[in-house]
Amino acid sequence: MTAITDQEPSRSPDSPLTFGQVLDLSTLVPGSPRIIGCDIHGIRGIATITLTNKGPLRRPSVPLFIEPSAAARIAPESHLLELRYMLAAEANIKDLYEFDDWSYRRARQAAQSGIEKFTGLGPKPWPAPASHIPDNAVDVDEDGNLNFTVYETFAEGSTINPENFNTWASEYSGYADHSTRQRLGTLIRNSYNH
Repeated sequence: MTAITDQEPSRSPDSPLTFGQVLDLSTLVPGSPRIIGCDIHGIRGIATITLTNKGPLRRPSVPLFIEPSAAARIAPESHLLELRYMLAAEANIKDLYEFDDWSYRRARQAAQSGIEKFTGLGPKPWPAPASHIPDNAVDVDEDGNLNFTVYETFAEGSTINPENFNTWASEYSGYADHSTRQRLGTLIRNSYNH
């Protein structure tokens, strides 16, 4: 007789996880990112989605400023899930801020500021609440690619509902749209000129 364990199902190192397996957070090792390519997630406009279990959440040390609904979500067994969305190549915004070659750094800063204004994910003028949940963020990398980092809480041993997973990703999939790029370009130019 052999012992039955709760380990991840055995598979060869070259066989990719199925969509159902990537959403099973019970097999997501804390601190080890799980990269999901578009061949698995199938969401238009997103190249990769990286899931990282950031470990268990601590209870807030100063709960005074936390809304009751937020405090209720932070149970002792809750973990923090980081989802990093890297948008597809067609959403690259480098051409939207290459309008001033002599000041590339300033132009890239304007691009970062423009995308933060566009998404509403800019720096907050007040301290984050003591929930220990980081703020969602958007980043323009050195090559002009857009990356969104968002956070969710989950109970140990849980699985992400595929419908929720697709809903979370849907707001990041439209950045290759022409009208979206025009509005974003205007915000970037305004940021640069101020």
